[in-house]
Amino acid sequence: MSGLETAIRQALERSERANSETRARIYQSARNALEAGLRKQDVHDPDVIAQQRHRLEGVIHAIELEERASLKAAASVPPPVQIETRSAPVPSAELDHDIHMPSERHVDRADSPVADGGLAGLRPERRDGPRAAETAPVAEPAAGKRGKAAKAAKADAAAAKPRRRKRGSFLSFVMVITTLVAAVVMGAWWVETSGLLKTAAERDTSVANPPSTVQSEDFDGAAGLKTLGAQAGFSGDWVEVFTPADASNVKAGSRAAADPVSDERGQRLRITSATADADGNVSIEIPVSVLEQISGKTSTVALSVQADTGKQTQFSVECDFSSLGDCGRHRFTVNDEKNDMLFQVTFDRSLAPSSPGHILINSDVTGAGNSVSVYAVRVLPGQ
Repeated sequence: MSGLETAIRQALERSERANSETRARIYQSARNALEAGLRKQDVHDPDVIAQQRHRLEGVIHAIELEERASLKAAASVPPPVQIETRSAPVPSAELDHDIHMPSERHVDRADSPVADGGLAGLRPERRDGPRAAETAPVAEPAAGKRGKAAKAAKADAAAAKPRRRKRGSFLSFVMVITTLVAAVVMGAWWVETSGLLKTAAERDTSVANPPSTVQSEDFDGAAGLKTLGAQAGFSGDWVEVFTPADASNVKAGSRAAADPVSDERGQRLRITSATADADGNVSIEIPVSVLEQISGKTSTVALSVQADTGKQTQFSVECDFSSLGDCGRHRFTVNDEKNDMLFQVTFDRSLAPSSPGHILINSDVTGAGNSVSVYAVRVLPGQ
């Protein structure tokens, strides 16, 4: 989020950041920039979109906390005392003498604070005050000269003030538009250059391998199967229900073998099925505590698997989750590179299971006896 965060902070520096509405507009512009970038790159994956929105909201929240803390610190410092000398309609005699009193050769000192209503002190603030003083007739009374000068000063101030407001409003408008455009451009640039929208194959610079596939002809659509693709890693929310050290929780069918192996490829469970039917299945136990977490939810199951060197095999996965039911039969194709195969299961029933469940793996649905190595089985419970 470094690109959008930089754009937000630059926009705040160029705007009236003390105004909460101005900050809100800048934050919304950042959100619009992110959405525009995602649409431009044709991103429709809800998980990716939700993740990016969540990260942006985190950045906005952190910046807003900083802005509020800064405003609170500034408010605790008392502002300097200033004496307003222009807005009072009838200043006192002492204040009038402090505001550039006229010279004695034009105004009688005895008349200056009272005869003109205290307006003589405003004459130096007129744009053409000195010129008017030089061209006024000498014979004109001092009170008359000061009265005309005060009226002219009021007229100039009334005309100049709206022009200053109009110019300031225009500059603020230009600054807001510039900030919004910069935010949109920065957002689009960040989405384009961050590699967020690239697929795993585009980011992988190694030699291309045959893609992992899921065969659809034997799916149970009602079971809610979704192929989510390989993951770069697993967070702490994933529950690890099997590792090669859990061989005691594995049972092989009459025509299947499950052998723990540890070599240069790592520790794993090598499954070999001599037949594609139930006798070739290997059962991996799923604890009751895990079944309770996925009851009544949509959860994700991940298998880290690999075929033998130089080979490719199609293996199947089935579920027997006690009182929750099953998850249909799913078939995957895996080669000799380690991959994570993921699918989702949905259980509408919230009945608490009373006994462990099982995941059933057949290493070769063609019955040719190919093997598949299982490194781990993980479950991500739904929310």
